[in-house]
Amino acid sequence: MCLLRLKQRAIQLAFSLLVCVSVLWAIPQEYSEDDAPGPLSLAHAKSVGLINCMKCHNEDFEVPHERCLACHQEIAQRVAEERGYHQDKGEECSMCHTEHEGEDTVLIMLDPEDFDHEETGAVLEGPHALITDCRACHRQDNTIPRTRSQSYLFTRTGCLACHTAPHPGHQDLCLKCHTQTSWRVYLWRRGGRL
Repeated sequence: MCLLRLKQRAIQLAFSLLVCVSVLWAIPQEYSEDDAPGPLSLAHAKSVGLINCMKCHNEDFEVPHERCLACHQEIAQRVAEERGYHQDKGEECSMCHTEHEGEDTVLIMLDPEDFDHEETGAVLEGPHALITDCRACHRQDNTIPRTRSQSYLFTRTGCLACHTAPHPGHQDLCLKCHTQTSWRVYLWRRGGRL
């Protein structure tokens, strides 16, 4: 009988030990930058530690695009509306935006010399097509603020992203009368526009 109790106690102790180890294993561990594959960019540097790692990474330490879009809602909106440069690129953010390569990593890899503006859905015509410096239109005062780099996402869309509305009440209707090649209005009838 004594031997039976001893076996029961040993089994209970082993089970208790197994439960304790499982609980301890499940508690998130704090990792330091030394545990990461490399230092984060300055834009994401506040996300050090396992709890913060899991805001971006899943259990397999992959970065699902849904987690990127949860923070970058201005991109998520454009992906959902199928407009702008990211209209068809919302599935693999890390293909273009690589992280863990240091503080000075540029996450927006845009080469203005090689950029096809038609990919944004906004075809540049007339005087707009002659602009060679992206920052002439995509300025700090009319784009989504970024902590470290230049954003190319307008806070407003259409003509009003750059131009001041000269006609009260008709701000979003510029292309009904005007074109990208000329501000002149050629189509007039007595009593109004064609």
